[in-house]
Amino acid sequence: MIIFCEECGARNDLNSDKLSENLHAFNCCQCGESLVISKPLMDSGELSVFAETTPQRSENQSQAPITVLIVDDSTVLRKIIKEMFSADARLKVVGEAEHGLKALELISELKPDVVTLDVNMPVMDGLTTIKHIMIKCPTPVVMFSTLTGQGSKETFEALRYGAIDFLQKPSSLLKEDLKSQHELIISRVKNAARAGIDAVRYLRPAQTASQNKSTPNTQCQWVFAIGSSYGWYGSLLGLIPELKPDLPAAFISALYSTPSHVDAFTRYLDDHSPIVVSRAIDGQVIQPGTCYLASVFEAVSVVNTDDGLVLRVQSEPSKPPARITDELMTSLSTAMKERASGILLSGIGEDGIKGLGRIINGGGNAIVQDPKTCLCSDTTALAAEKYGLSPVLPGPRMAETIYAHCQEAIQ
Repeated sequence: MIIFCEECGARNDLNSDKLSENLHAFNCCQCGESLVISKPLMDSGELSVFAETTPQRSENQSQAPITVLIVDDSTVLRKIIKEMFSADARLKVVGEAEHGLKALELISELKPDVVTLDVNMPVMDGLTTIKHIMIKCPTPVVMFSTLTGQGSKETFEALRYGAIDFLQKPSSLLKEDLKSQHELIISRVKNAARAGIDAVRYLRPAQTASQNKSTPNTQCQWVFAIGSSYGWYGSLLGLIPELKPDLPAAFISALYSTPSHVDAFTRYLDDHSPIVVSRAIDGQVIQPGTCYLASVFEAVSVVNTDDGLVLRVQSEPSKPPARITDELMTSLSTAMKERASGILLSGIGEDGIKGLGRIINGGGNAIVQDPKTCLCSDTTALAAEKYGLSPVLPGPRMAETIYAHCQEAIQ
């Protein structure tokens, strides 16, 4: 059986006898996403099945089509995209627009569930259009362009302005075949609709410090390990720029992406955050007022040494991604005990849930993003239920919760 990952589009060759009788789940060989295959799809005999994790929906919701507005200045591309969506019974194209200004008129009139939006367009470009959508009529937006690949500035800008997801337009020049590209696009548009309006928000630029940032002249008293898989770009863009640089705390996150994409995201996030954002490097002494980012292909942990708290980062480019957040949180709990904290943001699967439990059992603090505001609520909903946690709204509210915890601990 050939399975295509909804997160990165990677092909996974899988023997169905490797799947358990009840779970039908596995991790993507490239990005580590936990993918679930429904029993009906497995029994259908189809050669190529696109695996997606689907949140529970009511019977009425599951029968109602997902309405889509296509916004692109190319007549040919709009036709291709419309035909692609029309081939799926769950999607219904209700309108088309050739530029952002027309899109704003149609969104108010048609109220689509999802908008697919190009970046470069006449009259009003895509990034300007997103700002207007988020202010006037918040709607799940999927950026859909040759520019919006992982690691591009346009991608990060679109997500900061409120886009839920980003995709590249179908093309014969991409490494995946067109059928695989279509399946990826359709699944991600459905996910955007499931996320709903609670996950839509315009992230206003934070007041950044000067380019010569400095860290607090104090010891690092707390470390927060942040876990997020599917939807992590938007979740971190909403949180990190809201953190205060004078906080005697550090933040570490291992991201489900390649090292080169994490490099690009680190530079962008550092440019838009008051605190220092840097790549995690092996042997680095952890400093307060700093956020360290690693890739899923880099096993990252925290250890106590004579020099203080130190990062351990081991590159594993040929090894399938492991449960990186569980490993990071477990090491943090061992190193810091009650001064360790775990944060779970939008994600698929269970990575981070066991690690969060170890932090809690060690006397540390745990924070989970409100599932209603996640692009995918699997991880946060499971963690909140398992440990009896009260979910926290993302962005400024989560930053306030972090600050309040640190202040309470000081007193």
